Amino acid sequence: MRHGTSSRRQRGRGNGGSNGGSRRNGNGSRTQVYDSNGPDVRIRGTAHQVAEKYTTLARDATSMGNIILAESYLQHVEHYQRIINAQNENVQAIQAQTQAQTQVSKEAVSQKKTTVEKQVKNDDLSLPSSILGDAPKVASAEGTMARTGALSDA
Repeated sequence: MRHGTSSRRQRGRGNGGSNGGSRRNGNGSRTQVYDSNGPDVRIRGTAHQVAEKYTTLARDATSMGNIILAESYLQHVEHYQRIINAQNENVQAIQAQTQAQTQVSKEAVSQKKTTVEKQVKNDDLSLPSSILGDAPKVASAEGTMARTGALSDA
């Protein structure tokens, strides 16, 4: 019995994901896994993990007296540190954009609320004079008492 090629799982870097590989998505997420082929070692992990591992290898190489190998490891550390810095800049830019959008939204809500309050304040919700007749609008409790007193006397 033969298995069709479509049922086989692809292996390697181009495994058909939506971003097409580990470095093609461009956003540099913090959980992205990197495959690093160093001078004599292969390291896999996030940018932080790879940088830490190369730092450890550079320390070990220095302590063993191999300065050239240590410098090579430190160059790898520098590369992954640049990736980490770019990720942090992206996160900060996104946070700044989100804060700006939030501030604009708050200002818009505040303006809308102020506009509505002004409209409500300016709206005259009293009854028109055609319904009230000639009787003046009562503005206070004293006016009400005076009017009711005048009506009871008549």
